[in-house]
Amino acid sequence: MIRDRNIALDAAINPAKLIGAGLPPLFGDTYYVCKSSLAAYNWLNKRVPGDRLFKTIAAADAAMVDNTGARALIMPGHTESSATEISLTAVGAEFIGLGRGPLRPTFTTTGAVNAISLDGNYQTLANVAFAVPGIDSVPADIDVVGAGCQILNTYHLGSTTAKNKVDFITLTATANDTLIDGMRAFNVTVEMTGGGISIEGACSRVEISNCFILDQIGYALGAIYDGATALDILIHNCTFQNAKAATVVAEFGNNSVGVMRDCFIVGRHTTIMSNVTAGTGMNFMNVLGVEEAAKNAIAIPAVDAE
Repeated sequence: MIRDRNIALDAAINPAKLIGAGLPPLFGDTYYVCKSSLAAYNWLNKRVPGDRLFKTIAAADAAMVDNTGARALIMPGHTESSATEISLTAVGAEFIGLGRGPLRPTFTTTGAVNAISLDGNYQTLANVAFAVPGIDSVPADIDVVGAGCQILNTYHLGSTTAKNKVDFITLTATANDTLIDGMRAFNVTVEMTGGGISIEGACSRVEISNCFILDQIGYALGAIYDGATALDILIHNCTFQNAKAATVVAEFGNNSVGVMRDCFIVGRHTTIMSNVTAGTGMNFMNVLGVEEAAKNAIAIPAVDAE
């Protein structure tokens, strides 16, 4: 191990200067998000420069410089409650939650607004949770406006008594090249007036993978649905459920174009094939569906008669 004995052991070191030590360069500033009531805040406050520690994710975003690989680490146990939309604008920034289970950073929305809007291009939002809504008719947990964004390993709760969300994630027309991977979503108490993932705009090249959207009460429009004709959509290795009677689970009635493969559809539509509205542009491979609990799955949509 090579050590410069003129450098204090607890000195802040810029990793980008370690190239000569045989280590890969790490560019971009790292910021820390931690509410002041957590013990971690005092720990960080002694070790992190004052312009790198923030109490909200929006404050960290405001300090970032576009296209520099900036990242915000959101501390375990951090929570935020907001009546206004949290708009993240830094281009190419990463917002990474630390912690598992109840320690995963959690956001609660108390206004009829999106919890978080990914407004900058090429952003990453990972390992954060969204609590039940604090007000009725919250539009979405995450609204994607920027292109090339990633949403990874997120956790969503849809409703509580007399309060619901419309959707969990919404994709606007400019949300091209979005990746949603590892989403876990549940709705138990009140029917959501939209659904799980809403492809509300005519975006392109969206991948949705390794997600499950489960339900005990109902998604009015489906666990996943399109509101416009999106192009080159790939959906794979997902499970979608809708407990509402005679209601579609996966709805592509606006004729989005793409592929759904290796997925499971769990619905309550007694005409089993009606649990998916295929539209004219989607292709389905190895997609299985059931129309009620404790039933075996069959291929869905209907097999071509040719």
